[in-house]
Amino acid sequence: MSPTVNMKKYFFLFLILTAGILQSCQKADSPKLVAEKFLNAMSERNYAEAGKYATKETKKLLKQLQKIDELSGPSDDLKPEKVSIVSEEIQGKKAVVYFKEEGNDLEQTITLKKVEEGDNDPEWKVALKKEEIRLNRDPGLDLQQQEEETPAKLPS
Repeated sequence: MSPTVNMKKYFFLFLILTAGILQSCQKADSPKLVAEKFLNAMSERNYAEAGKYATKETKKLLKQLQKIDELSGPSDDLKPEKVSIVSEEIQGKKAVVYFKEEGNDLEQTITLKKVEEGDNDPEWKVALKKEEIRLNRDPGLDLQQQEEETPAKLPS
């Protein structure tokens, strides 16, 4: 074998290794991927796992949901079915991911934002909005609607 053939092999091997190292250093978690991991963890009622993909505020909400499950028993009302991600819209540090649940044609959304935690690079985290939490399978019933229907004061 000639020295140029050996050099070409080594150069090619060097390029492959360099590309692999560079790719492993990049953050591969897009809003779509984070939302999918979060929703899959929620479908398994794995609040600790879902919390890995959530903002601090959403983690508090997850703790409340976990307590509700512990006190009243698990309810299928807040448990998403198998989800498929439809699309994502990214605007700066905010993103909206559109998804559908198996057996439901309604397209739903989940909000994410880019969060810096400590010295780490910013990461996409689920930032649930109150309106994104459904109380049951009826897509028209959500927390906001419940608040609007509840009277502010009880009559004396």
